Amino acid sequence: MHHLVLQVAAPATLNADLVGRIAEHVQPRGLEKLPSAHGDWGLRAVRLRSIAVDPHVVRALMPRVALEHTLDWAIVPGSMRLADFKLLALDMDSTLVAMETIDELGAADGKKAQIAEITEAAMRGEITDYAESLRRRLALLAGTPESVLQSVYARMRLNPGAEALIDEAKRAGLKVLLATGGFTWFTERLKDRLGLDFVAANTLEILSGKLSGHLLGPVVDAQGKRRALLDACASIGCLPTQAIAIGDGANDLAMMNAAGLSVAYHAKPAVQDAAAVALTYCGLDGVLPLFEA
Repeated sequence: MHHLVLQVAAPATLNADLVGRIAEHVQPRGLEKLPSAHGDWGLRAVRLRSIAVDPHVVRALMPRVALEHTLDWAIVPGSMRLADFKLLALDMDSTLVAMETIDELGAADGKKAQIAEITEAAMRGEITDYAESLRRRLALLAGTPESVLQSVYARMRLNPGAEALIDEAKRAGLKVLLATGGFTWFTERLKDRLGLDFVAANTLEILSGKLSGHLLGPVVDAQGKRRALLDACASIGCLPTQAIAIGDGANDLAMMNAAGLSVAYHAKPAVQDAAAVALTYCGLDGVLPLFEA
């Protein structure tokens, strides 16, 4: 038994006629209007319950419809509850927060474009050695004053729905992991701000108040994120299948593949294709309608 979840980002609303046409194709046993963490969404999210049509047929139909009508969709197992999971693992840059922090650090020295070009290539999977891509970007940051870290953090904004998702996950009993190829200078502050349980990130070397262009300790790359998820699961005594992993770039795939539920958030095409669920328009709280109450 599978359900089809349809949702749109605020302030848009789902077109009732469109929902009806989709229902004719997938033949659900019922239709349920879903609330958000902030109350009633009106017709912004619906669950078409127990669809009769083969999910493979639905997956072939929905991408074109979703693109035309700017809606997010997901086929989810019946009776899947948030409380069935024990860990929520999030990437940081462009997933939890609405920036690539290393690109913003480069802006102070006029090197943002150079760094962003390497970042984009790595996120698309064109540079397969993440550690090498990070070393190349860090070398461009050598000599950047430590004060730039504070100015970047002051501009850092959470992506829409981030706090609602984390709060709801914690209420359901999940622990929260932030696993990133970014830097501990930011993750420790986010940990305190959001009440996160675990963080895995890279440590910048700072000498005489300036970035040296190097890291301290091993690089947290794609496999480092995966290890962080597995270690967090071991720490709390759950299986990796009881973890939810959310990311946007190629270096998130190993972590996402290890989890029981993978969510691509406003992600690169390769990540969308690999994930169980892709959110293209909705905020991070768009994860919540995937679950039964």
